[in-house]
Amino acid sequence: MTKRHDERCKECKKRIGELLFRIYGNVKIGHNLGLLNKPEAFKNTLYYNSLAHIFELLQKHRDHKSFVRAKKLPNVDFFVPSPGFILEFDESQHFSKPREIALSNYPDRLQVGFNKSKWEFLCGKLHTKDNDPPYRDEQRAWYDTLRDFAPSILNLKPTIRLFARDYVWCDLNVNLTNDLNKFKNILNGGVI
Repeated sequence: MTKRHDERCKECKKRIGELLFRIYGNVKIGHNLGLLNKPEAFKNTLYYNSLAHIFELLQKHRDHKSFVRAKKLPNVDFFVPSPGFILEFDESQHFSKPREIALSNYPDRLQVGFNKSKWEFLCGKLHTKDNDPPYRDEQRAWYDTLRDFAPSILNLKPTIRLFARDYVWCDLNVNLTNDLNKFKNILNGGVI
């Protein structure tokens, strides 16, 4: 980041939506994928065993057994129907020990649209904690995990993740070709 900037800037997230709209047209903000939250819901999928294992590890981490409270996965930040991908905007609170545990147990064959090694490194470096409620880190890590596995279940392209601190996103101008190209290159680094 080149200037002092709050990573929770509402304009940054808004600008990402505008950039996606400018590039792809149809963009759904706060889209519900319709997925259930418990590992059992994925029993007949390729990654059931991996998801069940990650869920168990998260339960054991701090002995929070009931961190999944909602029946369905909360909405994703952005969904682009064509070409079909999820984009998540991760602020620092996403980089916790439970998230690191989850990421380090992803199967090698799972394709993700972000640098998984960088995300693991940031989890270790930032090591954020959000204990309100006490199981919040495990819950967030699980929901992020489901969003990363969702493309394999819903036949989408890999989930792209952007780190809020990587850029002053609200400085990007949707009307400037250079800024649009910069954003496209960032997305292309995410496999789109």
